[in-house]
Amino acid sequence: MANILVASYYSRWDQKNHKGRIAMYDSSNQLIENHSFNEPAEFQAVVSMLRNEKPLWYDTEAHHLRTGSEPVGEGENRLHEGS
Repeated sequence: MANILVASYYSRWDQKNHKGRIAMYDSSNQLIENHSFNEPAEFQAVVSMLRNEKPLWYDTEAHHLRTGSEPVGEGENRLHEGS
């Protein structure tokens, strides 16, 4: 099992054929995974994780995308900072 830190990604949604594609890259810009999606909700869930979570790890054996450890409610605290 290899857990690789996701450093960047590329995403696209084909509006004509209703299919998506997401490619994830490591810190050396090497391709980790290139995955196609037929379900808009699944595509959006993965894009949301890539946009909003850090750090993100990809398990190349299980094909799981997962977050690193983070405190509960971390996102809510950022929204209220500076208020």
